[in-house]
Amino acid sequence: MLEMYAKLAKSNARKSIKDYLIYFITITICVSLFYAITSLSSSSYEFITEDSYNFKTLQLILKYSTYVITAILILLIAYVNKYMIRRRQREFATYILLGAEQKSIAFMFFIETLIIGTLAIIAGIFVGTLFSQAITALVLVSVNQEVVFTLRLYMDTVVITFIFFIAMFCIIGLYNVSVLNKIKLIDMLNASEQVEFQFRRSGKVYGVIFGLSILLYIVCVYCTFKLINTEIDYSIKSLTYIGISLVSFIIGTFALFYSISYILIYLKGKCINFKYEGTNLFLIGSIVSKIKTAPILMATIAMTFLGAMISFIMTLAMAQWSLGYLNMRVPYDIDIRNDYSYNFDIEDIPKLDYGEVVQYLNDEGYSVRDYCQVEKYFIDKDEFYTGDRNNSPMLAISLSDFNKLRTMLGYEKINLKENEFTTQWHSVVNNTDINKFLSKNKHLNINGEILNISKDSHYKESIGERIYDFYSYNIIILPDKVCKDLTLAETNFLANLNNQMSYKDAVNFESKYIEKWFKENNRYLIEKYSKEFDITSSIIDGRVKSSETNNILNMTLAMRILGVYLCIVLLTISFTVLALGQLTDSIEHKDRYNVLRKLGVEENDINKIVLKQISIYFVVPIAIALIGVGIFIYNYYLMYKERIVTFIGFNLFIFSIATGIILTICVYMCYFAGTYYTFKRNIK
Repeated sequence: MLEMYAKLAKSNARKSIKDYLIYFITITICVSLFYAITSLSSSSYEFITEDSYNFKTLQLILKYSTYVITAILILLIAYVNKYMIRRRQREFATYILLGAEQKSIAFMFFIETLIIGTLAIIAGIFVGTLFSQAITALVLVSVNQEVVFTLRLYMDTVVITFIFFIAMFCIIGLYNVSVLNKIKLIDMLNASEQVEFQFRRSGKVYGVIFGLSILLYIVCVYCTFKLINTEIDYSIKSLTYIGISLVSFIIGTFALFYSISYILIYLKGKCINFKYEGTNLFLIGSIVSKIKTAPILMATIAMTFLGAMISFIMTLAMAQWSLGYLNMRVPYDIDIRNDYSYNFDIEDIPKLDYGEVVQYLNDEGYSVRDYCQVEKYFIDKDEFYTGDRNNSPMLAISLSDFNKLRTMLGYEKINLKENEFTTQWHSVVNNTDINKFLSKNKHLNINGEILNISKDSHYKESIGERIYDFYSYNIIILPDKVCKDLTLAETNFLANLNNQMSYKDAVNFESKYIEKWFKENNRYLIEKYSKEFDITSSIIDGRVKSSETNNILNMTLAMRILGVYLCIVLLTISFTVLALGQLTDSIEHKDRYNVLRKLGVEENDINKIVLKQISIYFVVPIAIALIGVGIFIYNYYLMYKERIVTFIGFNLFIFSIATGIILTICVYMCYFAGTYYTFKRNIK
């Protein structure tokens, strides 16, 4: 008996691969990507990079994030198993009528799906060896290293892949054994007559829900219009508009799909001429029937597709944002910030001398090329005593320090008259805010001397973000002689090296050396204030460019890889569910197409009906999702316009969007073509 069930399970598995090839390919692709990404954290895997980089953080992020993303596939596996059970309940009922035990049939189905899954895992691992090389190449290109291709299997990753996916198949499979074992024989025989959704309410209810969906879309458009025509800030008002537009779009989509089938039936009854033209009656009936049976599923697919598109576009954009931000964040090789503390008496603010740091760097073989010890001053020292970080005192630096920083970064020096000042601004600040500030501060009264704004009133070239106070985006540039009479606020250190610091030495310099150096040179402050708070961590902080670059690269590579992976997982789930829905229709309603042939409809006309049906079924949820993507991206751009232009660049931002759309279209065309081909094969 067991041998018979084993042969039957093997035979059915072979048929399943043929009938559900799209599902098999989807699982294979996802397994291959899972293996490729997870292989980067294999104990046998090594990144061949110089000592300036350390990708252990990347490996950890990819390892555990991949598990979370891949777990989403359990939804697809559950749906496909449910689909297969429903599709073959008549077959199972036949086995039971022939004398087979229902629990044996359920177990046979579990073995069958497990065989299909195992074959997909094996195929995915071999394809994954190619994908792993592509990911390795991406990492090496990012750090300007030579790309070397070596195809090999990582056995620990192979074991992890098998365990992870087999566990998912078993969880769903065993649950389905329980479900299938409880289905009554009569329900199995009538399974093809059951639908997910039926019209159980009056037409007025569906009409009201349809009207509500239209109203929600209007609300979404209105909120977006208000955002377009008002200045975007981070106020409750702006955030409310954004939240309402997205929520109304999502709820409106579910309401639309819930009611659209009834509306189509109503319109079909009204449009008599169109209904009876050619094969329109058959086509409309097929479309309405499919939408009627799964309205919530169609809406969920639209939202899943929306998530996939946003995931891909935003991760590409955010990765580029991080790289652009890196150039502004740490333009110098060494950046040590000394932040004044309100816990100090103003007389105790230290005047630091970084000569010992310069000597240390030279002794360690890094050879300081040039450096600047930037002294920042309170324009009005009385502002220090307010103790309000949200209303930071206005700070200034001398013209000579400012010009030194500019020359270190390759900019030209600037000139100021003795009675003039100018301003330096963070790159993300827009010109409107700059002009507002300048209009209020055309003149400065510094110790009784009036200074006028220079004709070159502001500069926005990036000179590092830590030159500014924590809660302000500008700093005043004053003639050197004016600064001599001002109260010192901070003393920062910025340096460029001839030799790049290794990642290990950079971490040691940031976390150990700077703290040790500060404590040794400021014992008085330590003794006076150490009981109140941790002085060192509060007022001194160092960054090394090689360390920051390494950390940013870890994050950007993780975002790109995981973003693409999440996008592909969500897209394949969406398209696989759409494809299987159509293939179910092709198998269950094959007789309808045979009737058309007997009525004299040409094969080409039948193919056109199939093409129209699949196109509408594929296009409608995707078109709605694309509208949602457009709304989200536009709102996002309005909120972060200055940062996008500064750190990403408008053209690159558009390129990220175009790349996401092109990738989606490519995947869409593959699934669409596969569904169309299989559908035609099934109805012949």
